[in-house]
Amino acid sequence: MIVFAGPSVPPDLRPADPRLDWRPPAQAGDLLTLCDEPPDRVLLIDGLFDTRPAVTHKECLCLLAAGTTLVGAASMGALRYAELERFGMLGFGQIARQFFDGTLIGDDEVALVHGDARIGWKAISVAMVDVRATLERHPDQVLAKRLLARWHDIHFADRDWPAMIAAAADLADRATLQTIAKSHVPRKQQDALGAIDFALNCRADTPAACPPRTRWVRQLEDEISRRPTRP
Repeated sequence: MIVFAGPSVPPDLRPADPRLDWRPPAQAGDLLTLCDEPPDRVLLIDGLFDTRPAVTHKECLCLLAAGTTLVGAASMGALRYAELERFGMLGFGQIARQFFDGTLIGDDEVALVHGDARIGWKAISVAMVDVRATLERHPDQVLAKRLLARWHDIHFADRDWPAMIAAAADLADRATLQTIAKSHVPRKQQDALGAIDFALNCRADTPAACPPRTRWVRQLEDEISRRPTRP
């Protein structure tokens, strides 16, 4: 099974399972290139969106139409699942469910800044879904709601625990805020790890209908043919 993952499943947490073919976070065209020799199943977890064009809906549909079981979870995969469930894409985890039912709406809920493969895709900022999961466990839910509103206003690229603690200095004492930071719930990581076993054992009912091979698809194919090989 091909797994597109980065910061949600750091290399040291990846199961040593020979059935898993680990790929870097997906970008536009990565799924389309699989359609020539479609794999049995693909798990989409992480994807690029700021530094590179994001993996597109149409290439997901092309892969589904080719008979591949496509599962999304935790990050970019959860977003694409919420948008393409009706076409046969499968999803796993709380984040995917919340995007699907509308509890979560913004892409910034799962966005974060991270390093590249050389440093193990290390997360540099904190995803809002992790912040929500952490605050859900706080005993003072009045304070938790105030913190949630304050921290949601921080741009995803700047949202780390030191910045959040500084931004909430007028809402709680430093010791309380540091305790919250230490109780960080890695919701993206939890969903991503759970999705691996799910994706290995699930099966989509029927292939999706093949989308038209539009001018856009042909243009993306041309861009892929000229794209340098990724490390």
